[in-house]
Amino acid sequence: MSHSPFGLFGRPAGDPGFTVAIEIGTDLYDLELHEQIRLLELTGRPGADFDQSATGCARVVYELPHTGWFAAGDDALRVLRAIETEFDVFGAEICRSDLWAEEPIFPTMPNEVGWTGVPSENVTVLTVELEAGARERPIDLAGALTNFRYLGPSHCTPAPEGRHHLVTHSRGSGFEVTGGMGAKALQVISNDWLINRVRVVDSQTYYLELEDRARYHPPRVPDWQFALGGENGRMVVVPDGSANLHGWTVASRQSDGQEHTAELTRDLVWIDEAGLVNLLGDGDRIEAWTATLPGNALLTSFATPQGTEFSVDRWDGMTNWLVETLVGNGSGLIVDLGPGGYVAPVDEDVDDDDLGLADVLDPDDEVINAQLHVLDDGVVMVRRSRTVLRRLRLGDHSVEGLELDVWHHDGHFDDCTDGYLFTTDLHLAASACTAWFRDHGGLDALDALGCDYSFPDALPATDREDA
Repeated sequence: MSHSPFGLFGRPAGDPGFTVAIEIGTDLYDLELHEQIRLLELTGRPGADFDQSATGCARVVYELPHTGWFAAGDDALRVLRAIETEFDVFGAEICRSDLWAEEPIFPTMPNEVGWTGVPSENVTVLTVELEAGARERPIDLAGALTNFRYLGPSHCTPAPEGRHHLVTHSRGSGFEVTGGMGAKALQVISNDWLINRVRVVDSQTYYLELEDRARYHPPRVPDWQFALGGENGRMVVVPDGSANLHGWTVASRQSDGQEHTAELTRDLVWIDEAGLVNLLGDGDRIEAWTATLPGNALLTSFATPQGTEFSVDRWDGMTNWLVETLVGNGSGLIVDLGPGGYVAPVDEDVDDDDLGLADVLDPDDEVINAQLHVLDDGVVMVRRSRTVLRRLRLGDHSVEGLELDVWHHDGHFDDCTDGYLFTTDLHLAASACTAWFRDHGGLDALDALGCDYSFPDALPATDREDA
């Protein structure tokens, strides 16, 4: 057999083999155990496993080492034929295994404006990805498929990394026929172009992927939040439970430098009207991606199943940590933020528990610090200053008459040089503090940041029952 990357039996450079994926018309998380077992039996391939397609459906996936594109496609069609006897099949794909490791979700490109070659219903769509850079180009790529019998109009569009997508369809025929017709047409193209992927899907799935492409390509740090996870941990939550994060992991680092890794799994949490997640039963219950971290750990990165790592912005981490701190805590909580190592001598007779940030910092120095003070009705007062902020001794925590979401610069508090804000938006309150430290010292200020909590005192309960 030829080891050239070109031609019918061509093997890509490095001989990575091909990965086969058969997509089932059932959500991955709705696939029952007996169905999984039966699918693996029908596949008949050692090492076969399941993952999730771009639209959330289950895919049975297996490897074919030391294989060319034509042999891999022939094997995939045989397995598809067996699975179709018992399950609804939405599509099938072969992909160079080294490329699959980086791009397990097919990077479908949107059609150019004005091209209407793929009808929206009752067709099977064939998409072929060709590697950039051919030995020569004696033929028009799209024309090679368009002129082939049984295939509809074809289209060539750019793909990631300078590659090319050929898109065509076979009206009224199934995956096996469309794939077979495409394979015959591709024999000519494969003499000059390296074939990365060949994929057949129903037209409905094809258009769904075009609509959802922005969500799945390219991979990135998803939108996430912290939620308290009990006494021994905190939970990182990605509220979009429909996102394709199957097999993703999160990494965190504890205050002592110890690192921790956890896999994201789908679970039920609550989300309030402001869009903040919680485990307190506040708001609507939703399905989300979650992972539990050690109690004092901060999130450092997300990683795909293939090991591609995406670092978490440390300022985003600080903002989400502050939001988590404020959720569920009632009136009277005070959070002081400032340089943690900047401590001035204090009276030894003073109890440490009575000290605020203002008591441990030298008031003659310019010190970038901030304070969050929780009032009634979910309102938080934000104070930012270049001078030491003292804790206010409020007569009560009422918010009657306060103007919300307006930054005040009128110097109402004599130790508040950058003004103050009243808001019910916890993310806004946390972001106001994050931005203050980020804009005055950057990561050096973040590394030196210290925090002090003060909770309101409660009077001892008395037994009012008659003796």
